[in-house]
Amino acid sequence: MRRVWVVALIGALSSPSVANAGNSDEVNAGLDVTLTGGAVVATTYTGAALWYNPAGLARIDKPSLELTGITINMQIVKNPGLLTIDTMPQSQSEGAGFNVSIIPQAITFSLKLKNEDLKLGIGLFNSSIRQEFITEKAISPPSASPEIESYAGRNSRLNFFHISSGLATQFGKNRKQKVLFGGAFDLVIASARVDDSYTVFYDKGAAGQVSSSQVQTQTGFGFQLKAGLQWVPIKPLRIGFSVAAPTYVFAALERFATAYSQAPPAGTPDDPSDPNRQLARGSEDRGGRGVWWGVEPGNLRFGLAYGGDWGWVEADLIYYFRLREQELGLDLRGFLNGRIGSAFRVTKHIKLGLGLFTDFSQVDELARLPLATRKIDYFGVHLGFLYSTDEVHPDRQTESDNEGLGISIAIGIRYAHGRGDTLGLLVPGQYDPSLIQTCTNPSQPDNCVPVATKANEIGINLGAKVAF
Repeated sequence: MRRVWVVALIGALSSPSVANAGNSDEVNAGLDVTLTGGAVVATTYTGAALWYNPAGLARIDKPSLELTGITINMQIVKNPGLLTIDTMPQSQSEGAGFNVSIIPQAITFSLKLKNEDLKLGIGLFNSSIRQEFITEKAISPPSASPEIESYAGRNSRLNFFHISSGLATQFGKNRKQKVLFGGAFDLVIASARVDDSYTVFYDKGAAGQVSSSQVQTQTGFGFQLKAGLQWVPIKPLRIGFSVAAPTYVFAALERFATAYSQAPPAGTPDDPSDPNRQLARGSEDRGGRGVWWGVEPGNLRFGLAYGGDWGWVEADLIYYFRLREQELGLDLRGFLNGRIGSAFRVTKHIKLGLGLFTDFSQVDELARLPLATRKIDYFGVHLGFLYSTDEVHPDRQTESDNEGLGISIAIGIRYAHGRGDTLGLLVPGQYDPSLIQTCTNPSQPDNCVPVATKANEIGINLGAKVAF
């Protein structure tokens, strides 16, 4: 049971997110992210540098407080047949859901230290938010015998809170061509809760009944290391590179409770060797232990940007490290995502942004994941708007001579479309609990029901910055 729960925890990492397009651990961490949609590795100049590339902290020109990542997300998911009764013809649940969430994701503070070339940033990030609420119902066709009613549901939520601190500096005499270096250290608190249940009635219970439920919670404590650089080899060109280690959890507090019952039709012998005998059981466990899990994958980011008086454009590639963890039963392949973001100068104070992105799903190569875990690949577009009392441009952030209070407000709208599979639940047409396919046994990878899934998401990202 503990193994299944831990696999479920990591499985939530690859399910669609309510905070962003779906699979990655990205956050709406700064005004530049809100404007361009996350293509910021080479150009970040805000508190988002703590997340995307710590070297960007070196370009902060005055103390600033940013409250970013207030995200309003609407998601429509269609996966008919998530709950299926194996009759002729098959009976399937509707498999349609709509979710609305409002989530704060980041707050950062940055300033110059006594050494003018050394910059400090601190921040709180709420990343990898995954929450899912599913209720499914399926009823056998009128011609079926016995008559079957089946119900299933999942309510899950996973949070990673990063308390981040970083330092950055710059080298080189030519102000236009300095190389910027930075690093960050994150303390991480992870929490998860997953509630699963299903119930099946045959002839309203007279021909058999089976039900199962489990509640699982876990809290972990860990850390993550990051480092990066930015370089301007020639004036209109910027290059950025950063690396983040996997988030390693070194301690975990765990609780779980389960309940299971099966009631075969009259006449079934009460034989301990019969897997379908009358049965009711439950369990509850709690405790804490030291662990060493690489939970969030590490990543390598590379960005190339070109800027001018009109604005700037940047293209990023992000490679996520392979994650292997035998205890968790995970072997996630490495995978690559891409982003293109641009900002256009309308006036000194107004910028418009446009971005394109991919958000591919991880693949669990060692073990199949539990009911309702999704593997969906997303493609999307981002539109942004920024108003600032100061001039906002990657080439001018270190040259500001405005000594007054600076205020900036950004709004971003993201749309993403995804296609893939969700693991469903298959109920047999005759009473036999051993034939219910839930895909929770890693030793039986064929005991899974992939269901074609489409998802559409619209997210509204809000951000604000005050520079002193």
